[in-house]
Amino acid sequence: MKRTKFILTLFMMLLLAGVVYSQDVDAVVTPDEAELEVGESLRFEVFAFSMNGSSRSPVDVDAIEWSVTPDSLGTITEDGFFMAGRHLGKVVVRVVIRIGDRTIVREITIRIGRPPKAFFDLKVVPERAVVPAGAEQQFQAVLKRADVDVFPRFVSWEVVPEDLGKISDDGLFQAGNVEGHGRVVANVEIDGLKLRAAAHVVVSPAATGAITGTVLSDAGALPVPGAVVRAIRLGHIRWIQKTEVDDNGEYVLGDLIPGVYVVTANARGFIGEFFDDTRNYLEATPIAIAEADTVNEVNFGLSEGGKITGTIVTEGDSVALGGAHVLAFLVVNPHFAKHVLTDADGDYSIEALPTGSYIVRADADGYRGEFYDDATQVTEATFVNVMEPETKSGIDFALGAASAIQGVVTNELDGTPIADAKILVYGAPDFSFNDRRILRQTRTNEAGEYLIEIRPGTYIVAAAARGFNSEFFDNASNRSSATPVEVQPEAHTTDIDFDLLPRSTLSGRVTDETSGDPIAGAVVEAFKEHANIDASETAAGFRARTNDDGQYVIENLPAGRFIVVSHAEGFLPEFYQEASNKRDATIVEITGNTSVTDIDFTLVRGGRIAGLVATAEDSTPIPKALVRVFDPDSGRHIRGYSNERGEYEIGGLPTGSYLVQVIAEGFFSEFFENARHRGDATPVEVVAPETTPDIDFFLEAQVDREGTIAGRVFSDDDETPLFGAVIIAVSPSRRVPHITFSGPRGFYRLTDLPAGRYFVFAWAEGFVGEFYRNAKRFRNADPVLVVPNQVTAGIDFGLRPISRRGAYAIRGKIRRADDSSPLEGILINARFEGEVEVNATTDADGTYILQGLPAGNYTIEATAAGYSDGYFGGTSEENAAPVSVGEGKDAAEVNVNLNEDTVTDVSPGGGPSVPQTFELQQNFPNPFNPETSIRYQLAQSTDVSLKVYNIMGQAVRTLVNDAQAAGSYQVKWDGKDNLGRQVASGVYIFRLKAGEQFKSSRTMMLLK
Repeated sequence: MKRTKFILTLFMMLLLAGVVYSQDVDAVVTPDEAELEVGESLRFEVFAFSMNGSSRSPVDVDAIEWSVTPDSLGTITEDGFFMAGRHLGKVVVRVVIRIGDRTIVREITIRIGRPPKAFFDLKVVPERAVVPAGAEQQFQAVLKRADVDVFPRFVSWEVVPEDLGKISDDGLFQAGNVEGHGRVVANVEIDGLKLRAAAHVVVSPAATGAITGTVLSDAGALPVPGAVVRAIRLGHIRWIQKTEVDDNGEYVLGDLIPGVYVVTANARGFIGEFFDDTRNYLEATPIAIAEADTVNEVNFGLSEGGKITGTIVTEGDSVALGGAHVLAFLVVNPHFAKHVLTDADGDYSIEALPTGSYIVRADADGYRGEFYDDATQVTEATFVNVMEPETKSGIDFALGAASAIQGVVTNELDGTPIADAKILVYGAPDFSFNDRRILRQTRTNEAGEYLIEIRPGTYIVAAAARGFNSEFFDNASNRSSATPVEVQPEAHTTDIDFDLLPRSTLSGRVTDETSGDPIAGAVVEAFKEHANIDASETAAGFRARTNDDGQYVIENLPAGRFIVVSHAEGFLPEFYQEASNKRDATIVEITGNTSVTDIDFTLVRGGRIAGLVATAEDSTPIPKALVRVFDPDSGRHIRGYSNERGEYEIGGLPTGSYLVQVIAEGFFSEFFENARHRGDATPVEVVAPETTPDIDFFLEAQVDREGTIAGRVFSDDDETPLFGAVIIAVSPSRRVPHITFSGPRGFYRLTDLPAGRYFVFAWAEGFVGEFYRNAKRFRNADPVLVVPNQVTAGIDFGLRPISRRGAYAIRGKIRRADDSSPLEGILINARFEGEVEVNATTDADGTYILQGLPAGNYTIEATAAGYSDGYFGGTSEENAAPVSVGEGKDAAEVNVNLNEDTVTDVSPGGGPSVPQTFELQQNFPNPFNPETSIRYQLAQSTDVSLKVYNIMGQAVRTLVNDAQAAGSYQVKWDGKDNLGRQVASGVYIFRLKAGEQFKSSRTMMLLK
């Protein structure tokens, strides 16, 4: 033990000494984002540099590690050549850069293919802005649908990272005093959809610098038009500008922010060059650019490189292999490598090669890779000698087959190929057909062809394409009737073909029943009865929005039976045909490739509820408060927001009684009138189409009492903050739910908690709720410790959006098994094929409503701290009774009784009252990897700053910058800086400043 401590202490001393005397280094990866078509490729470059005061100079990189997540979307080579796969989506390329004792991590997002057209397209304009420190920039959220601007009524703005600057409710950004870069993010909610978009922002002196020069060929000093010149800024603020050379060989590279740049020129067929006259990045001459400065005569003379050309075909039948990957690397320097993909004829050309001997390798999906000439090992490869600017031709390959499935996808009506169709491979038929796991997937090329490599075995194969009905092999509508596909070793199973029938359209008109006028902006949704699993049938469902004439068209509808409903602001929802509920709706039949017309709706105006939201203290209006109106019988609710004067009005309500709730950040949520809980709320009567006025709310400011849990709720998909999410904490010993709601930025504070351990979960409409952390059942969750008069912060929830959207609901009650008393705050899961499809929470009388369910059979599960998990009609997920919804019918009386859990009880813990002194504790663990916790306590309310610094005294990360109440706090640091970059191993300082009363610093060590 003593020896371990001695070694650790010695290592810390050596590392500290190394950090003190080593240069500060950083790296830029370019491109830092990209969009590729299916099957395309790009090459990443890493530019590392040292920073010594204001000077910057290139440095060598010791090692680079590349990885791709998910790897099903693409692959990347050891030298950063990325090849997109055959299906659409977003992929994150992670690069770990090691320079001396420093480790730098970068993550780059690549979007592959063009995603399906979004129901709404949200953008933030301007999309990129340079804002001087302390200056302002106005941003605006622009929402488009079918080239028509739709102005969102509620926009929540945020700045990432927070210390980059501040932004007002109307999008006015004010830069901070420290240079940096990040994003201004707009969050919008419309028609039940949560949208998020961002603009890139740089806080820096204005981008007024420029570089000019020429790009000529070394041979003959002729212009090289079309050459690309790039300026890469060396520094923490990453800024890359590029331009093309004109016909005279001249270029102007403008909009440069002050800094030090490395400039490079590249052109097809020429060897790239850095300024000044070097092919080596480490020998590049950096160029300093000041504000409003122009540097001239940054000239390049490019040399034509050598070429290697050839053709890739299949072994035996010599069929051209398009999209095959070819790699050439120098024998004396394997780090120098060039990659290309073959064209449709199997031809390739590797250009811009310096003189030298190369090893060439070819590989392709579904085929065994090999080295030139017909070698399986690199040691057996034949060298290819290249001399600038000559071409070495005839470097051909014939690749042998690996085990794979091959076929073509065509349009059943006219036999034309379907490009970009998705091919899905499922498990063998002896698997359960309820198993939805996809083992492999790929996409078809322009000729509708596909080839998917997979190990020998028996599989079920399906094809799906946008605008077409999906199909299982051979011409089957579901997996249970599909023909299995046998795959043999080192052979292609061919003719696994699909003829897909084009999908249908549904159209009609929406008008005001009273006036006959068209209703613009009405939403029409179609929900499929008994939907098969289909990637296109997502949470967005099938929907359209009417134009100014009230006309709509829903495209891409598969064959089936649909419930169709229309709704518009201020009007009652209507099911086809003039039905007030889905039970009485007329089902719309879609058969094959059809165009169903005249599905019209005449909507009736509903009643309205109007009022004011203000503070209880002095009646100051509260803008952008969330107002929710509930129908206690159906569970349906409508959301709205207060305006700048605190006024709100919510319409589209049938005659009846409603519960109204208001949520605002920094205030206790409230039901009408002055009720904290739903069971105590006063109903509000509405008579359509009249307005019920004066439903006013005066909210009390939230004050921490006893213990407090605080955190944030956001979407797992894109970190959109979730406004109005419900957060419930339950002590398993007391079994009393404590409930609160998240504000516009997703933050929540759950206070008035007695000391003890709590199981906490969060739920939001349109999302799958979960316990902390990422648990769907309480017994799998991490408990949260609450200490008297202290705040347990950082209890965050990233919720997954629901994957499919439906028209159905399941209702029931959850009661105690011993006395049938109702249980509030229970999480109810509706599981479909083992996965949680939708969940909900119970109210004060134990009632729950699971809404938005597609037609199908579900297992209903109830889970809560202090109780054993319960199931409808059974004692476990395996023997529970299925609950069916569909054919216009919801499910009711799906009740579950819960028994107390006598095993998982966690008794409450004691703790001190308000701390008597300020204190900053040592982080734990220390040393740490990948994260550590920092605890501190405040003797009184004050402004708090907690920052992490490197050993050079430079600020790395701001962990806390806020006013906080007296109490004990815990904050985690994940080893990343304010820009989300992983910092290097080394010694760091964390410093706490509490007002003017207290300052303290401690050191910690990150080890990797």
